[in-house]
Amino acid sequence: MTETTLPRMEPGLTPEQYRMLMEYNQGRAEDTLVEKVGIEFTDMGFDWIEARMPVAGNLQPAGLLHGGAHVVMAETLGSMHAFLLANGKNVVGVDLNATHVRAARDGWVFGRAEVLHHGRTLISHEVKMTNEAGKLLSIVRITNMVLASRARDEALTSYRSG
Repeated sequence: MTETTLPRMEPGLTPEQYRMLMEYNQGRAEDTLVEKVGIEFTDMGFDWIEARMPVAGNLQPAGLLHGGAHVVMAETLGSMHAFLLANGKNVVGVDLNATHVRAARDGWVFGRAEVLHHGRTLISHEVKMTNEAGKLLSIVRITNMVLASRARDEALTSYRSG
């Protein structure tokens, strides 16, 4: 995908355009914690994004999915979606709250982040993680602050100026 083919995040994109943005997000994850824990983006819309993560390799010593892995997945979903909503302006997490309600020992964890607030400088998501049976594992709320426009991502900046 070239810089000029990357769509701007806005309501009403086609499924193909959302797929392109998801691929772009996954490409930004190379050599990061996202890659190390195995997060894979699976679907996206204007006000939500979904991913999955294997339980294997992300366990605490007691054999349960590590609580920090839940938080990594939630922060990844909320932050990467906020980055796209900010149309290339970098974002940083300023608040995160996690509640763990059920353990996972194997299989996959599925996460869905939905926008709670999309303002000019703050974007908040609620992220729910479930197991393969659809049972709730955790709920995380994350708020990201949009940074000044001079900190834009190169690919999205090139797209808008082209």
